[in-house]
Amino acid sequence: MNRRQAFEHLASKYKELAEFVYKIEDKYFQKKGCYHKDITQDLYLKIYAELQKVEEKPGEISKFIDRVYNGKTFYLYMVVKNMFIDLIRKEKKYVPFDTIILNKNERERLIQKATELNIKEVENIQFKVNQYVDSFYWFDKKVFNLYRYDFKTHQTKMSKETKLSISTIYRTVKRCKVKINNKLKKEYYEE
Repeated sequence: MNRRQAFEHLASKYKELAEFVYKIEDKYFQKKGCYHKDITQDLYLKIYAELQKVEEKPGEISKFIDRVYNGKTFYLYMVVKNMFIDLIRKEKKYVPFDTIILNKNERERLIQKATELNIKEVENIQFKVNQYVDSFYWFDKKVFNLYRYDFKTHQTKMSKETKLSISTIYRTVKRCKVKINNKLKKEYYEE
């Protein structure tokens, strides 16, 4: 079987492949019936590109056709699913803030105000975290502050210099992070 015959064979099975793609769309994605025709066409283009890479040796093209079509293998399933995911990601549209209507001074003022608000918010959060860390048990407070300020998240370096085990440092830091996260989550979501 040569490449042309292989592609004609796959083209004759279009309806079956289209049904296979439609079933995947129906099973896994929210928008039903929107993309299966496009994905089927893209699938044929991908198969054609891969068919061009297959060597013209006896039996190689037949093996490729068996892998692609017969039994709708895991290979084909993953290719189709990834194509759907890529298409959906491309479809998401982000609406940019339209700064064309603002003059240069207004844009600069807007950026400066946003930066100031962000800095104030970060300082506020840091202040609350520091207050809460001060209420921890002395060992947790010491280890967490060493981790935060002196070693900048390098647990192995901290372990060597403090002679504490890495697992002790890891557990203590994790426990502190969970406490802080739970406390701040409650404060921010209740407001």
